[in-house]
Amino acid sequence: MPDSQLYFAYSALLDPIRMANVAPDAEFLFSAHYAETGLVFVNANGNGAVPSLVESPGSTVWGGVFEISSADIDSLVEQEAAEGRQPGWEHRAIDRAGNKHECLTFVCDSGESSRPTPEYVETMIRGARHWKLPAGWVVGLEDLVEDPLFG
Repeated sequence: MPDSQLYFAYSALLDPIRMANVAPDAEFLFSAHYAETGLVFVNANGNGAVPSLVESPGSTVWGGVFEISSADIDSLVEQEAAEGRQPGWEHRAIDRAGNKHECLTFVCDSGESSRPTPEYVETMIRGARHWKLPAGWVVGLEDLVEDPLFG
């Protein structure tokens, strides 16, 4: 087993405090995106809506790429599973320079489309701002919270 793995975070684990609680040795490396990928919220485990990825032509999902030590992988997998996500996205993350990276990425196998709580999305926004993800991505997340039909 390698000493570490690259992990693509796009959920509430973007928040540095939350990430530190789950994977204390995690190191942010760079922002990246999945092209032709959309962000959806699904109720995958009966505990409320969580984000997942789906193939979506013309769409992009931004996140942070972290180096996760082998000592923190089990904790990360446990946290992701608690939200209903399993490892399994087969695409490669693309950094701002256009380089492609194999990353451990978690998605929901299934689940009914649902609206997340504003608090959950605000955690994602905090992380996206902290890691300086593209402003358009952050504004899109903010629009979710400000939508009067949200929640």
